Amino acid sequence: MYGYFFKKTASDDIAEELTQMAFVKLWRFKHTLTEDYPLDVQLFKIAKTTLLDYFKKQANDERNLNLYYEEISNKATEQSLQFDINKQLEVVLNCLPPTRKQVFVLNRLQGYSYKEIAEQLSISPRTVEKHISLAIKQLNGYAYLPTFIVLINLFHSH
Repeated sequence: MYGYFFKKTASDDIAEELTQMAFVKLWRFKHTLTEDYPLDVQLFKIAKTTLLDYFKKQANDERNLNLYYEEISNKATEQSLQFDINKQLEVVLNCLPPTRKQVFVLNRLQGYSYKEIAEQLSISPRTVEKHISLAIKQLNGYAYLPTFIVLINLFHSH
């Protein structure tokens, strides 16, 4: 039996482990043995199912490991993309004067209304509206505005 497992796995340790498992199965299911077939034929059948079970477990473990690595890789890619988006957003927003940037961020990224921003910054809602309008006009001058719009939509949804 050991020779059969060694031939199929090319590993001394695995062949030894599978041989032990096959004999454990033989012991646990000794009540199912029959005199209709020679013992070595029944032993070989147990060895064959033990080997198949081993290969199924290996394939399942490998699949689970691949899924795990894929998940980890996707998360790393997602985090890297989020970092790149944050950097691009920072570059675009730094083109705006400080107050205009603050008003734009509060409105477009954080979802505050003109009235709420006006109260928070002690300015009139009309001034807030003017800052938003000027920010959009200023940002229209940049080549990466389409990227910026996508970024604003991404951040606004989070």
